[in-house]
Amino acid sequence: MTESDYNNINNHPEDEYKMVKHSVRHKQKERVIRKKRKKVNRLKSISRLAVFIVVIYSIYKFFTLPGWYLPQDTFKNPTSDRIQITNNKIIPTYVLNQTMKDVKVSPFPIFMMRSKAIKKALYSLPTTKKVYVRRYGFPARIQIIMKERTPVAIIKTSLNAKPSAFFTSDNILILNKNYMKLDEYSSVLNIITTPQSLKKDINAKKFHEIEEIVKYVETYSGEKVEYFDMRVPNDVYVKIKTTSIRLGVIDSTIEERIKRIYTILPQISNIDSEIKYIDLSWDKVNYLKLKKN
Repeated sequence: MTESDYNNINNHPEDEYKMVKHSVRHKQKERVIRKKRKKVNRLKSISRLAVFIVVIYSIYKFFTLPGWYLPQDTFKNPTSDRIQITNNKIIPTYVLNQTMKDVKVSPFPIFMMRSKAIKKALYSLPTTKKVYVRRYGFPARIQIIMKERTPVAIIKTSLNAKPSAFFTSDNILILNKNYMKLDEYSSVLNIITTPQSLKKDINAKKFHEIEEIVKYVETYSGEKVEYFDMRVPNDVYVKIKTTSIRLGVIDSTIEERIKRIYTILPQISNIDSEIKYIDLSWDKVNYLKLKKN
């Protein structure tokens, strides 16, 4: 405070009183404002806590609704509205449901459910290649998308008989009668054999040998092999679109004998009689077997 201000105050005591009074009022107002702010902040905190509790409670109630949970008997009593299975062309749906009957239902909501147990059960089937599990809520349900192994050869005991087994593209032999729903694979190679040979002789090694012979025939004939008849082991036949081919014994000369197909097939169109088969069973002799009138 300057000397002039001091002199002014001394000279005007009423001004000093006014200044003090104004200061007291200012302090009182600040105190009231602080109290109001504290109340407002307290109310905001209480409101935030209340909103937080309401939100948490709402979330809890929402995710505990029955629509988020699979019924406990879902796998024991499967229905199409609980379990939807798609893309299973070979394995019947009832077999898949039977395979999953011991899977335990998760106590958690559907979006937290793990699919490991379902996949483990389905991968135990020899025709299963890949399994995808999708989960849906309201109502809780699952969709199982199957990817099966692809049949490349069907084994029968006669041409018109039902399939007894089949080989997959990864050389696995499937013998289970539940997996013989093969209508969509009717165009693949048919192998005709006897029931006894099916049990004792048909394996991955034998199939590889047959595959090689089929490739030779298709290469030199230019036609697809429809079936491979090995019911008589020493007298094997193959059928192509144009005719049947007698290969005879499968030995070291088989490839050389098959090579002669491309020279014989063009002659068939010049023959008036109906041909039964081309005989390539001899080492250096080939002839056409005609059907009897």
